[in-house]
Amino acid sequence: MFVTIFYTHSFLTSLFFTIVVETTLLYVLLRFIIRQPDLSSFKIIATGFFANFMTVPYVWFIFPTIIDWSRNTSLLYSEPFVFLVEAVIYRIYLKTSMRTALFVSLVCNAASYFIGPILRAHGIWVYW
Repeated sequence: MFVTIFYTHSFLTSLFFTIVVETTLLYVLLRFIIRQPDLSSFKIIATGFFANFMTVPYVWFIFPTIIDWSRNTSLLYSEPFVFLVEAVIYRIYLKTSMRTALFVSLVCNAASYFIGPILRAHGIWVYW
């Protein structure tokens, strides 16, 4: 796989978008829906940043190069990987139950996965 400037800019834009969407949603879920007051705001936000910085590069640079997979095949394998790894990160760093970690990871990843294409389809989100 040859990485171009456009691909790198697309990655950075997507990384920023994913961090904003997933970390915001993680905060809202843990603070207001699940109500875990023992978690500090800083810890939730830092963990959201960390989880995304650890997983999004795999979606963009590792999985697409495995056996020269197509984008769809790559996503078929990378999204479950990201969901599970982020759940483990939430479990370890936020000390939530595994059930809570899986739930927030699923909701956050589904939101960023579906909101991005919807915004692009309506001309609201463009890669810079």
